[in-house]
Amino acid sequence: MKRYRLTSLGCKVNQYDGAALGELLRRRGYVLAETGEAEVVLVNTCSITAVAMKKSRQQLRKMVRENPAAGIAVVGCYSTYHADAVVEALAQAGADPSRILVAGHHEDLAAAMETFVDQLESDQAETATVPSGDVETIRRRRLDALEAGAVGAEHLPPIAKFAGHQRAFVKVQDGCDAFCSYCVVPYTRSRVWSKSVTEVVAECGQLVQAGHREIVLCGVFLGAFGRETAIRAKWNLAETPLAELVRRVGAIDGLWRVRLSSLEPADATDELMDAMRKTPTFAPHLHLPLQSGSGEILRAMNRQYTPDEFLAATARLHAAFDRPALSTDIIVGFPGETDAHFAETMAVAKQSGFMKIHAFPFSAIEPTPAWQKRAQCPPGDVVRARLAQLAELEAEMAGAYRQQFVGESVEALVEWVSSAKQEETKGERFFAPTTETETKQTARAMTDRYVTVEFPATTETKKGDLVRVDISTVTDDGLSGTLMR
Repeated sequence: MKRYRLTSLGCKVNQYDGAALGELLRRRGYVLAETGEAEVVLVNTCSITAVAMKKSRQQLRKMVRENPAAGIAVVGCYSTYHADAVVEALAQAGADPSRILVAGHHEDLAAAMETFVDQLESDQAETATVPSGDVETIRRRRLDALEAGAVGAEHLPPIAKFAGHQRAFVKVQDGCDAFCSYCVVPYTRSRVWSKSVTEVVAECGQLVQAGHREIVLCGVFLGAFGRETAIRAKWNLAETPLAELVRRVGAIDGLWRVRLSSLEPADATDELMDAMRKTPTFAPHLHLPLQSGSGEILRAMNRQYTPDEFLAATARLHAAFDRPALSTDIIVGFPGETDAHFAETMAVAKQSGFMKIHAFPFSAIEPTPAWQKRAQCPPGDVVRARLAQLAELEAEMAGAYRQQFVGESVEALVEWVSSAKQEETKGERFFAPTTETETKQTARAMTDRYVTVEFPATTETKKGDLVRVDISTVTDDGLSGTLMR
Protein backbone atom coordinates (compact mmCIF):
# COMPACT_ATOMS: atom_id res chain seq x y z
CA MET A 1 0.00 0.00 0.00
CA LYS A 2 1.38 3.37 -1.06
CA ARG A 3 1.02 6.08 1.59
CA TYR A 4 1.36 9.85 1.70
CA ARG A 5 1.59 12.41 4.51
CA LEU A 6 0.10 15.89 4.18
CA THR A 7 0.67 19.10 6.13
CA SER A 8 -1.02 22.35 5.07
CA LEU A 9 -0.26 25.60 6.87
CA GLY A 10 -2.10 28.88 6.58
CA CYS A 11 -5.45 29.93 5.17
CA LYS A 12 -8.50 27.98 4.01
CA VAL A 13 -7.37 28.32 0.39
CA ASN A 14 -4.09 26.63 1.30
CA GLN A 15 -5.96 23.90 3.18
CA TYR A 16 -8.03 23.27 0.06
CA ASP A 17 -4.98 23.19 -2.23
CA GLY A 18 -3.38 20.59 0.03
CA ALA A 19 -6.53 18.46 -0.11
CA ALA A 20 -6.60 18.77 -3.93
CA LEU A 21 -2.97 17.63 -4.18
CA GLY A 22 -3.90 14.75 -1.88
CA GLU A 23 -6.78 13.92 -4.23
CA LEU A 24 -4.29 13.73 -7.09
CA LEU A 25 -2.25 11.19 -5.10
CA ARG A 26 -5.36 9.29 -4.05
CA ARG A 27 -6.27 8.81 -7.71
CA ARG A 28 -2.83 7.26 -8.20
CA GLY A 29 -3.48 4.69 -5.49
CA TYR A 30 -1.98 6.46 -2.46
CA VAL A 31 -3.65 6.39 0.96
CA LEU A 32 -3.45 9.26 3.45
CA ALA A 33 -1.45 8.35 6.57
CA GLU A 34 -1.85 10.41 9.74
CA THR A 35 1.35 9.06 11.29
CA GLY A 36 4.29 6.81 10.40
CA GLU A 37 6.48 6.80 7.32
CA ALA A 38 5.16 7.36 3.82
CA GLU A 39 6.45 7.17 0.27
CA VAL A 40 5.43 10.76 -0.52
CA VAL A 41 5.28 13.73 1.86
CA LEU A 42 3.42 16.92 0.89
CA VAL A 43 4.14 20.14 2.75
CA ASN A 44 1.94 23.06 1.71
CA THR A 45 3.65 26.18 3.06
CA CYS A 46 2.60 29.71 4.04
CA SER A 47 4.43 33.05 3.89
CA ILE A 48 1.84 35.56 5.09
CA THR A 49 4.01 36.54 8.09
CA ALA A 50 7.53 35.89 9.34
CA VAL A 51 6.03 33.53 11.94
CA ALA A 52 4.26 31.55 9.20
CA MET A 53 7.54 31.18 7.29
CA LYS A 54 9.30 29.95 10.44
CA LYS A 55 6.54 27.40 11.04
CA SER A 56 6.86 26.25 7.43
CA ARG A 57 10.60 25.63 7.84
CA GLN A 58 10.00 23.80 11.13
CA GLN A 59 7.39 21.59 9.51
CA LEU A 60 9.75 20.79 6.62
CA ARG A 61 12.50 19.64 8.97
CA LYS A 62 10.03 17.64 11.06
CA MET A 63 8.60 15.81 8.05
CA VAL A 64 12.05 14.95 6.68
CA ARG A 65 13.12 13.55 10.07
CA GLU A 66 9.96 11.44 10.31
CA ASN A 67 10.14 10.27 6.67
CA PRO A 68 13.84 10.00 5.74
CA ALA A 69 13.25 7.79 2.68
CA ALA A 70 10.24 9.66 1.28
CA GLY A 71 9.98 11.93 -1.69
CA ILE A 72 9.36 15.44 -0.30
CA ALA A 73 7.10 17.79 -2.29
CA VAL A 74 7.06 21.37 -1.02
CA VAL A 75 4.41 23.66 -2.48
CA GLY A 76 2.48 26.77 -1.45
CA CYS A 77 3.25 30.42 -0.90
CA TYR A 78 6.61 30.06 0.87
CA SER A 79 8.03 27.86 -1.88
CA THR A 80 6.90 30.53 -4.35
CA TYR A 81 8.24 33.44 -2.31
CA HIS A 82 11.59 32.04 -1.21
CA ALA A 83 12.53 28.69 -2.75
CA ASP A 84 16.13 29.11 -1.56
CA ALA A 85 15.04 29.10 2.10
CA VAL A 86 12.98 25.97 1.45
CA VAL A 87 15.92 24.20 -0.18
CA GLU A 88 18.17 25.23 2.70
CA ALA A 89 15.72 23.89 5.30
CA LEU A 90 15.47 20.59 3.43
CA ALA A 91 19.27 20.32 3.24
CA GLN A 92 19.62 21.03 6.96
CA ALA A 93 17.17 18.22 7.67
CA GLY A 94 19.17 15.81 5.51
CA ALA A 95 16.72 15.41 2.63
CA ASP A 96 18.01 13.62 -0.47
CA PRO A 97 18.29 16.40 -3.11
CA SER A 98 17.32 13.93 -5.85
CA ARG A 99 13.98 13.23 -4.15
CA ILE A 100 12.58 16.71 -3.55
CA LEU A 101 10.18 18.96 -5.45
CA VAL A 102 9.88 22.68 -4.73
CA ALA A 103 7.03 24.08 -6.83
CA GLY A 104 5.37 27.48 -6.63
CA HIS A 105 2.07 29.03 -7.65
CA HIS A 106 3.58 30.24 -10.93
CA GLU A 107 3.91 26.67 -12.13
CA ASP A 108 1.37 24.04 -13.10
CA LEU A 109 1.20 22.26 -9.73
CA ALA A 110 -0.78 19.31 -11.04
CA ALA A 111 1.72 18.62 -13.84
CA ALA A 112 4.69 19.16 -11.51
CA MET A 113 3.29 16.67 -8.98
CA GLU A 114 2.45 14.08 -11.62
CA THR A 115 5.98 14.28 -13.05
CA PHE A 116 7.55 14.13 -9.60
CA VAL A 117 5.59 11.04 -8.57
CA ASP A 118 6.37 9.38 -11.91
CA GLN A 119 10.06 9.96 -11.18
CA LEU A 120 9.77 8.62 -7.65
CA GLU A 121 7.95 5.52 -8.77
CA SER A 122 10.50 4.86 -11.48
CA ASP A 123 13.30 5.55 -8.98
CA GLN A 124 14.82 8.09 -11.35
CA ALA A 125 13.94 11.24 -9.46
CA GLU A 126 15.99 14.33 -10.05
CA THR A 127 15.81 17.56 -8.15
CA ALA A 128 13.02 19.83 -9.39
CA THR A 129 14.03 22.92 -7.48
CA VAL A 130 14.53 26.28 -9.10
CA PRO A 131 16.36 28.60 -6.65
CA SER A 132 14.58 31.91 -6.24
CA GLY A 133 17.66 34.00 -5.40
CA ASP A 134 17.18 37.57 -4.24
CA VAL A 135 14.04 39.71 -4.41
CA GLU A 136 14.78 40.91 -7.95
CA THR A 137 15.02 37.29 -9.09
CA ILE A 138 11.68 36.53 -7.44
CA ARG A 139 10.08 39.43 -9.31
CA ARG A 140 11.70 38.39 -12.59
CA ARG A 141 10.52 34.79 -12.23
CA ARG A 142 7.03 36.06 -11.44
CA LEU A 143 6.93 38.20 -14.59
CA ASP A 144 8.40 35.40 -16.71
CA ALA A 145 5.82 32.97 -15.37
CA LEU A 146 2.95 35.37 -16.07
CA GLU A 147 4.16 35.93 -19.64
CA ALA A 148 4.34 32.15 -20.08
CA GLY A 149 0.73 31.77 -18.87
CA ALA A 150 1.47 29.95 -15.61
CA VAL A 151 -1.60 28.26 -14.14
CA GLY A 152 -0.66 27.49 -10.53
CA ALA A 153 -3.31 25.35 -8.84
CA GLU A 154 -5.88 25.80 -11.61
CA HIS A 155 -5.48 22.24 -12.96
CA LEU A 156 -5.72 20.43 -9.64
CA PRO A 157 -8.64 17.98 -9.44
CA PRO A 158 -11.78 18.73 -7.42
CA ILE A 159 -11.78 17.08 -4.02
CA ALA A 160 -14.09 14.14 -3.32
CA LYS A 161 -13.80 14.44 0.48
CA PHE A 162 -12.19 16.91 2.85
CA ALA A 163 -10.42 14.39 5.07
CA GLY A 164 -10.41 15.09 8.79
CA HIS A 165 -13.01 17.87 8.60
CA GLN A 166 -16.77 17.96 9.05
CA ARG A 167 -16.97 21.33 7.26
CA ALA A 168 -15.55 21.15 3.74
CA PHE A 169 -13.57 24.10 2.34
CA VAL A 170 -14.07 24.64 -1.40
CA LYS A 171 -11.83 27.12 -3.21
CA VAL A 172 -13.81 29.05 -5.81
CA GLN A 173 -11.40 31.94 -6.47
CA ASP A 174 -7.65 32.40 -6.37
CA GLY A 175 -5.18 35.25 -6.68
CA CYS A 176 -4.99 38.92 -5.75
CA ASP A 177 -3.52 41.91 -7.57
CA ALA A 178 -4.75 44.63 -5.18
CA PHE A 179 -1.29 45.03 -3.57
CA CYS A 180 -2.15 46.08 -0.03
CA SER A 181 1.12 47.63 1.12
CA TYR A 182 1.81 45.01 3.83
CA CYS A 183 0.75 41.87 1.94
CA VAL A 184 3.00 39.41 0.13
CA VAL A 185 0.12 37.48 -1.50
CA PRO A 186 0.19 39.44 -4.80
CA TYR A 187 3.83 38.33 -5.13
CA THR A 188 2.93 34.67 -4.62
CA ARG A 189 -0.66 34.30 -5.89
CA SER A 190 -0.76 37.08 -8.46
CA ARG A 191 -3.05 35.64 -11.11
CA VAL A 192 -6.74 36.29 -10.40
CA TRP A 193 -9.02 33.49 -11.60
CA SER A 194 -12.23 31.72 -10.63
CA LYS A 195 -13.94 28.42 -11.17
CA SER A 196 -17.24 28.40 -13.01
CA VAL A 197 -20.47 28.22 -11.02
CA THR A 198 -21.18 24.83 -12.62
CA GLU A 199 -17.81 23.44 -11.49
CA VAL A 200 -18.30 24.66 -7.94
CA VAL A 201 -21.84 23.31 -7.63
CA ALA A 202 -20.75 19.90 -8.93
CA GLU A 203 -17.84 19.71 -6.47
CA CYS A 204 -19.98 20.85 -3.54
CA GLY A 205 -22.67 18.34 -4.44
CA GLN A 206 -20.10 15.54 -4.39
CA LEU A 207 -18.85 16.66 -0.97
CA VAL A 208 -22.37 16.71 0.45
CA GLN A 209 -22.92 13.19 -0.86
CA ALA A 210 -19.68 12.18 0.86
CA GLY A 211 -21.16 13.28 4.20
CA HIS A 212 -20.15 16.94 4.57
CA ARG A 213 -23.13 18.92 5.84
CA GLU A 214 -21.49 22.34 5.60
CA ILE A 215 -19.58 23.95 2.73
CA VAL A 216 -17.27 26.93 3.21
CA LEU A 217 -16.72 28.82 -0.04
CA CYS A 218 -13.27 30.39 0.05
CA GLY A 219 -10.94 32.48 -2.04
CA VAL A 220 -7.88 34.67 -1.74
CA PHE A 221 -10.14 37.64 -2.57
CA LEU A 222 -13.58 36.05 -2.50
CA GLY A 223 -15.37 39.19 -3.63
CA ALA A 224 -13.46 38.96 -6.92
CA PHE A 225 -15.21 35.69 -7.79
CA GLY A 226 -16.11 35.79 -11.47
CA ARG A 227 -13.85 38.77 -12.15
CA GLU A 228 -10.38 39.18 -13.65
CA THR A 229 -8.98 41.54 -11.03
CA ALA A 230 -9.31 42.34 -7.34
CA ILE A 231 -9.06 46.08 -8.03
CA ARG A 232 -12.63 47.38 -7.73
CA ALA A 233 -12.02 50.45 -9.91
CA LYS A 234 -11.46 48.07 -12.83
CA TRP A 235 -14.64 46.04 -12.35
CA ASN A 236 -16.99 46.42 -15.31
CA LEU A 237 -19.79 44.16 -14.05
CA ALA A 238 -22.66 45.76 -12.18
CA GLU A 239 -23.83 42.34 -11.00
CA THR A 240 -22.29 40.38 -8.14
CA PRO A 241 -21.32 36.91 -9.48
CA LEU A 242 -20.93 35.66 -5.91
CA ALA A 243 -24.65 36.12 -5.31
CA GLU A 244 -25.56 33.52 -7.94
CA LEU A 245 -22.99 31.12 -6.48
CA VAL A 246 -24.51 31.43 -2.98
CA ARG A 247 -27.98 30.70 -4.36
CA ARG A 248 -26.86 27.69 -6.38
CA VAL A 249 -24.68 26.06 -3.72
CA GLY A 250 -27.22 26.84 -1.00
CA ALA A 251 -29.86 24.86 -2.91
CA ILE A 252 -27.88 21.58 -2.93
CA ASP A 253 -29.92 18.69 -1.53
CA GLY A 254 -28.74 17.53 1.89
CA LEU A 255 -26.68 20.65 2.66
CA TRP A 256 -27.10 22.11 6.16
CA ARG A 257 -25.14 25.34 5.75
CA VAL A 258 -23.15 27.27 3.15
CA ARG A 259 -20.67 29.75 4.62
CA LEU A 260 -18.42 32.43 3.07
CA SER A 261 -14.81 32.51 4.24
CA SER A 262 -14.04 36.24 4.08
CA LEU A 263 -15.38 39.39 2.45
CA GLU A 264 -14.31 42.99 2.06
CA PRO A 265 -16.90 45.53 3.28
CA ALA A 266 -17.71 46.67 -0.28
CA ASP A 267 -18.53 43.06 -1.18
CA ALA A 268 -21.67 43.24 0.97
CA THR A 269 -23.77 44.59 -1.89
CA ASP A 270 -27.56 44.72 -1.83
CA GLU A 271 -27.60 41.92 -4.42
CA LEU A 272 -25.38 39.63 -2.34
CA MET A 273 -27.25 40.35 0.90
CA ASP A 274 -30.56 39.64 -0.85
CA ALA A 275 -29.18 36.28 -2.04
CA MET A 276 -27.92 35.45 1.45
CA ARG A 277 -31.25 36.38 3.09
CA LYS A 278 -33.25 34.30 0.61
CA THR A 279 -31.01 31.22 0.94
CA PRO A 280 -32.27 29.26 3.98
CA THR A 281 -29.00 27.33 4.26
CA PHE A 282 -26.81 30.45 4.41
CA ALA A 283 -24.83 30.76 7.66
CA PRO A 284 -25.17 34.31 9.09
CA HIS A 285 -21.48 34.51 9.92
CA LEU A 286 -19.30 36.92 7.94
CA HIS A 287 -15.59 37.63 8.32
CA LEU A 288 -14.73 41.21 7.30
CA PRO A 289 -11.06 42.15 7.79
CA LEU A 290 -10.86 45.66 9.24
CA GLN A 291 -7.04 45.83 9.63
CA SER A 292 -7.28 49.38 11.02
CA GLY A 293 -9.98 51.85 12.02
CA SER A 294 -7.84 54.82 11.02
CA GLY A 295 -8.45 56.38 7.63
CA GLU A 296 -4.83 57.52 7.46
CA ILE A 297 -3.49 54.03 8.20
CA LEU A 298 -5.95 52.40 5.76
CA ARG A 299 -4.65 54.69 3.02
CA ALA A 300 -1.08 53.76 3.92
CA MET A 301 -2.14 50.10 3.75
CA ASN A 302 -3.67 50.69 0.28
CA ARG A 303 -6.99 49.21 1.45
CA GLN A 304 -10.02 49.81 -0.79
CA TYR A 305 -12.38 51.32 1.82
CA THR A 306 -12.60 53.99 4.51
CA PRO A 307 -13.61 53.54 8.18
CA ASP A 308 -17.03 55.08 7.40
CA GLU A 309 -17.57 52.63 4.52
CA PHE A 310 -16.63 49.74 6.80
CA LEU A 311 -19.09 50.89 9.48
CA ALA A 312 -21.82 51.32 6.87
CA ALA A 313 -21.29 47.72 5.73
CA THR A 314 -21.48 46.29 9.26
CA ALA A 315 -24.60 48.39 9.96
CA ARG A 316 -26.30 46.97 6.84
CA LEU A 317 -25.43 43.43 7.91
CA HIS A 318 -26.77 43.94 11.44
CA ALA A 319 -29.99 45.34 9.95
CA ALA A 320 -30.35 42.53 7.40
CA PHE A 321 -29.84 39.48 9.64
CA ASP A 322 -30.89 38.26 13.06
CA ARG A 323 -27.83 38.55 15.31
CA PRO A 324 -25.23 38.07 12.55
CA ALA A 325 -21.84 36.86 13.72
CA LEU A 326 -19.21 39.31 12.48
CA SER A 327 -15.52 38.50 12.90
CA THR A 328 -12.47 40.45 11.77
CA ASP A 329 -8.68 40.77 11.43
CA ILE A 330 -6.77 43.73 12.86
CA ILE A 331 -3.08 44.52 12.31
CA VAL A 332 -1.45 46.19 15.31
CA GLY A 333 1.76 48.22 15.06
CA PHE A 334 1.65 49.15 11.37
CA PRO A 335 4.40 51.67 10.48
CA GLY A 336 3.37 55.10 11.69
CA GLU A 337 0.51 53.88 13.89
CA THR A 338 0.06 56.32 16.79
CA ASP A 339 -2.04 56.13 19.94
CA ALA A 340 -4.64 58.26 18.17
CA HIS A 341 -4.75 55.86 15.20
CA PHE A 342 -5.17 52.90 17.53
CA ALA A 343 -7.93 54.69 19.43
CA GLU A 344 -9.80 55.00 16.11
CA THR A 345 -9.38 51.26 15.57
CA MET A 346 -10.82 50.51 19.01
CA ALA A 347 -13.77 52.81 18.31
CA VAL A 348 -14.59 51.19 14.95
CA ALA A 349 -14.25 47.70 16.45
CA LYS A 350 -16.68 48.55 19.25
CA GLN A 351 -19.21 50.10 16.89
CA SER A 352 -19.00 47.16 14.44
CA GLY A 353 -20.15 44.68 17.11
CA PHE A 354 -17.65 41.92 16.37
CA MET A 355 -18.06 38.55 18.06
CA LYS A 356 -14.43 37.60 17.32
CA ILE A 357 -11.30 39.67 16.68
CA HIS A 358 -8.12 38.14 15.30
CA ALA A 359 -5.51 40.73 16.24
CA PHE A 360 -1.86 40.22 15.36
CA PRO A 361 1.31 42.34 15.20
CA PHE A 362 2.48 43.82 11.92
CA SER A 363 5.02 41.63 10.16
CA ALA A 364 7.41 43.32 7.71
CA ILE A 365 7.79 41.16 4.59
CA GLU A 366 10.21 42.06 1.80
CA PRO A 367 9.55 43.42 -0.87
CA THR A 368 6.23 44.96 0.17
CA PRO A 369 6.10 48.78 0.42
CA ALA A 370 5.42 48.55 4.17
CA TRP A 371 8.70 46.64 4.59
CA GLN A 372 10.50 49.79 3.49
CA LYS A 373 8.87 51.67 6.40
CA ARG A 374 9.48 49.05 9.10
CA ALA A 375 11.68 51.46 11.09
CA GLN A 376 8.55 53.54 11.73
CA CYS A 377 6.81 50.74 13.66
CA PRO A 378 5.81 51.45 17.28
CA PRO A 379 8.01 49.85 19.98
CA GLY A 380 7.32 46.25 20.91
CA ASP A 381 5.97 47.08 24.38
CA VAL A 382 3.46 49.50 22.83
CA VAL A 383 2.31 46.87 20.35
CA ARG A 384 1.88 44.29 23.11
CA ALA A 385 -0.15 46.75 25.18
CA ARG A 386 -2.43 47.46 22.23
CA LEU A 387 -2.89 43.76 21.54
CA ALA A 388 -3.88 43.31 25.19
CA GLN A 389 -6.49 46.08 24.86
CA LEU A 390 -7.97 44.39 21.80
CA ALA A 391 -8.00 41.03 23.57
CA GLU A 392 -9.91 42.60 26.47
CA LEU A 393 -12.38 44.20 24.06
CA GLU A 394 -12.86 40.93 22.19
CA ALA A 395 -13.57 39.02 25.42
CA GLU A 396 -16.17 41.62 26.41
CA MET A 397 -17.89 41.69 23.01
CA ALA A 398 -17.74 37.91 22.48
CA GLY A 399 -19.26 37.26 25.90
CA ALA A 400 -22.07 39.73 25.25
CA TYR A 401 -22.75 38.19 21.86
CA ARG A 402 -22.93 34.64 23.21
CA GLN A 403 -25.10 35.69 26.15
CA GLN A 404 -27.95 36.38 23.70
CA PHE A 405 -28.39 32.64 23.13
CA VAL A 406 -28.72 31.55 26.76
CA GLY A 407 -32.19 30.08 27.27
CA GLU A 408 -32.58 29.26 23.57
CA SER A 409 -32.00 26.06 21.64
CA VAL A 410 -29.48 26.10 18.79
CA GLU A 411 -28.68 23.72 15.97
CA ALA A 412 -25.05 22.74 15.51
CA LEU A 413 -22.74 20.36 13.65
CA VAL A 414 -20.76 17.96 15.87
CA GLU A 415 -17.01 18.28 15.25
CA TRP A 416 -15.51 16.45 18.26
CA VAL A 417 -16.59 13.74 20.69
CA SER A 418 -14.62 12.66 23.76
CA SER A 419 -15.02 9.28 25.41
CA ALA A 420 -13.13 9.22 28.71
CA LYS A 421 -13.70 9.09 32.44
CA GLN A 422 -12.31 12.02 34.34
CA GLU A 423 -10.82 11.14 37.71
CA GLU A 424 -8.90 13.01 40.38
CA THR A 425 -5.63 11.50 41.70
CA LYS A 426 -3.29 13.35 44.07
CA GLY A 427 -4.64 16.65 42.86
CA GLU A 428 -3.79 15.90 39.22
CA ARG A 429 -6.40 15.46 36.54
CA PHE A 430 -6.08 12.65 34.05
CA PHE A 431 -8.23 10.75 31.59
CA ALA A 432 -8.54 6.99 31.64
CA PRO A 433 -10.49 4.73 29.26
CA THR A 434 -13.43 2.99 30.93
CA THR A 435 -16.20 0.59 30.10
CA GLU A 436 -19.19 1.94 28.19
CA THR A 437 -21.37 2.11 31.30
CA GLU A 438 -18.78 4.23 33.12
CA THR A 439 -17.96 6.52 30.20
CA LYS A 440 -18.81 10.21 30.41
CA GLN A 441 -18.89 11.72 26.96
CA THR A 442 -18.51 15.35 26.01
CA ALA A 443 -19.09 16.71 22.53
CA ARG A 444 -18.34 20.00 20.82
CA ALA A 445 -20.32 21.33 17.88
CA MET A 446 -20.27 24.45 15.71
CA THR A 447 -23.35 26.61 15.20
CA ASP A 448 -24.21 28.47 12.01
CA ARG A 449 -23.02 31.64 13.77
CA TYR A 450 -19.57 30.17 14.35
CA VAL A 451 -20.00 29.67 18.09
CA THR A 452 -18.71 26.49 19.72
CA VAL A 453 -21.25 24.60 21.84
CA GLU A 454 -20.21 21.97 24.38
CA PHE A 455 -22.65 19.44 25.81
CA PRO A 456 -22.78 16.03 27.54
CA ALA A 457 -23.18 13.52 24.73
CA THR A 458 -24.63 10.04 24.55
CA THR A 459 -22.87 6.92 23.34
CA GLU A 460 -24.70 7.43 20.03
CA THR A 461 -23.34 10.95 19.41
CA LYS A 462 -20.78 11.04 16.62
CA LYS A 463 -18.88 13.53 14.52
CA GLY A 464 -20.91 14.87 11.63
CA ASP A 465 -24.23 14.70 13.50
CA LEU A 466 -26.61 17.64 13.42
CA VAL A 467 -27.85 18.24 16.97
CA ARG A 468 -30.04 20.69 18.83
CA VAL A 469 -28.78 21.91 22.19
CA ASP A 470 -30.57 23.84 24.94
CA ILE A 471 -28.12 26.59 25.93
CA SER A 472 -27.67 27.24 29.64
CA THR A 473 -24.24 28.83 30.10
CA VAL A 474 -21.69 31.12 28.47
CA THR A 475 -18.17 29.67 28.70
CA ASP A 476 -14.75 31.21 28.13
CA ASP A 477 -14.71 30.07 24.51
CA GLY A 478 -18.33 29.40 23.60
CA LEU A 479 -21.58 28.04 25.00
CA SER A 480 -22.64 24.95 26.92
CA GLY A 481 -25.96 23.23 27.31
CA THR A 482 -27.96 20.04 27.18
CA LEU A 483 -28.58 17.84 24.18
CA MET A 484 -32.24 17.80 23.17
CA ARG A 485 -33.68 14.34 22.59
